[in-house]
Amino acid sequence: MNKHRPILILITAIFILHFFGLKSYARERTGAPVIECKLLNQFPHDDTAFTQGLLYHDGYLYESTGKRGRSSLRKVELESGIVRIMIKNDKEVFSEGICFWNNIIYQLTWHSGKCFIYDAASLAPKGFFKYKGQGWGLTTDGQFLYQSDGSSVITFRDPYDFARIKRQRITDGIANIHRLNELEYINGLIFSNIWKQDRIAAIDPKQGKVKFWLDISSLRPLAGKNAEAANGIAWDTAGKRLFVTGKFWNKVFEIELPALENQPASN
Repeated sequence: MNKHRPILILITAIFILHFFGLKSYARERTGAPVIECKLLNQFPHDDTAFTQGLLYHDGYLYESTGKRGRSSLRKVELESGIVRIMIKNDKEVFSEGICFWNNIIYQLTWHSGKCFIYDAASLAPKGFFKYKGQGWGLTTDGQFLYQSDGSSVITFRDPYDFARIKRQRITDGIANIHRLNELEYINGLIFSNIWKQDRIAAIDPKQGKVKFWLDISSLRPLAGKNAEAANGIAWDTAGKRLFVTGKFWNKVFEIELPALENQPASN
């Protein structure tokens, strides 16, 4: 027997394991596909609004605006941009994301540790829930509330008492996705703005994986000279319309929702 044969077998085995390990590692590192947005329509938007949260319900946009002393919750006509109802928050409050659940609107605050609740029809205040940490984005699938806090984690909450149920870290391949901001639940996925980026992550909340990215960078040059970060995603469930805007943007844009069945599965 060749005395070098065991060594050759060992080297071959190491090479095979290394090769397939590299392929597996490469697959894990591969980013989700990026899709350019397709603009369908545009509507006027208050360019003094520091948009923190956006949703569409029963023919109206509902918007949460930030900045201390300027924070508010608004009911807005989509076609005209006219604010029909505005509830101003206390001057020390910096308001953040919102969502609609069971005829209630929830509104997060950045550092106050309070989630305000309102009657959806009148925007009459109905109290608040307390929570720990920062509040950024908020959405719901009808069962859970999903909250972002500027990190790479989305927190699942009970809509009845805002109690934390669990936390899910969000990744693209092996990379954590930080600065998750405004959220919107659409057809089983959570769409999330990423602070200071003009792209939206489409996230599988069960796996915590980004399925694809929606590039909306072409919209900011159309949103006025003072337009800052993209922030604000709203989904018209009945009309199947997707709306996006941003901080100090002078327009709300309707864009095409990518056909999810055509998107490659995440790793």
